[in-house]
Amino acid sequence: MTKEKSILLRAGRRLNREGLSKRVHDLVTEYCQKYPDGHNKEAIALAGRLHAIFLAAEFDEYWQEKSRTAYYNEVNYLRQCQVEELEARDV
Repeated sequence: MTKEKSILLRAGRRLNREGLSKRVHDLVTEYCQKYPDGHNKEAIALAGRLHAIFLAAEFDEYWQEKSRTAYYNEVNYLRQCQVEELEARDV
């Protein structure tokens, strides 16, 4: 395990489910208030911050299951976007 991963898992245990959930809520709320019409660069920066929380959530089996399910749902969505793009090129 890397030092970074170890730090994230300790932070996850310290913040626990409620603290991690609150952090996600606070970050998303801050983004939505600051950029009500969206902002490409800041949206991707938010994704990076949420990724750290995703990794920190792995301390908890249930939270890990929930976050991984959502992750793979998004992977499938992105995969479908790629398929649709390739199909559009073939038309």
